Amino acid sequence: MTKTKPIIKLRNGIYGFFCIGVSLYALSHFFRDDFYSFKINGAADASIWRVAFHMHFIGGAIALGLGWTQFLKNFRSKYIQIHRRIGYLYIVAIVLISSPAAFYMAIYANGGFNNILGFGMMALCWFAFTVLAFNRIKGGDIQAHERWMIRSFAVTLGAVTLRIFMPLMIVAGVPDTEAYQAISWFCWVPNLFVAEWIIQRKYLSTTP
Repeated sequence: MTKTKPIIKLRNGIYGFFCIGVSLYALSHFFRDDFYSFKINGAADASIWRVAFHMHFIGGAIALGLGWTQFLKNFRSKYIQIHRRIGYLYIVAIVLISSPAAFYMAIYANGGFNNILGFGMMALCWFAFTVLAFNRIKGGDIQAHERWMIRSFAVTLGAVTLRIFMPLMIVAGVPDTEAYQAISWFCWVPNLFVAEWIIQRKYLSTTP
């Protein structure tokens, strides 16, 4: 069945709603004291952890709130200069602000080694994929840039999938501790499988 323009607009609207909604939620930490309450190992008492926390949420909100527009084909082709400027903001927000802070926070993640590894790998992949996307566009390889940006944004969307699947697991009766153990991987690894499927269909599939 061929997609019509209204369906595409609806899809993009839902997509943007979740991205902007989670971005605003992240920025709301400026107005809420209970944002630190999820930490159970005392890390939130340290000033450096709190600085990393703010850096991660601010950078992540910028990347998520702006990054989704980079995949709107009509917007990208019509406003190429805006697309480039948003791209630079996205890269700076991740590479210089949010992913280093996320890696530091991962060291003190609730839930022990499994969650340290899961969230730590997420931060490293986020950083690496975004740097590779930047390097490819600087080298003039547009298709490779787009592929790495799809992977980068798949990790960025972990902020959305975490907030969708964590409540669903709790509602399904999964204990909080076990749900958090699972979500440290489940919020981003499945996104990468979807990203690779998109890349395969868009760039790598061959037509007879």
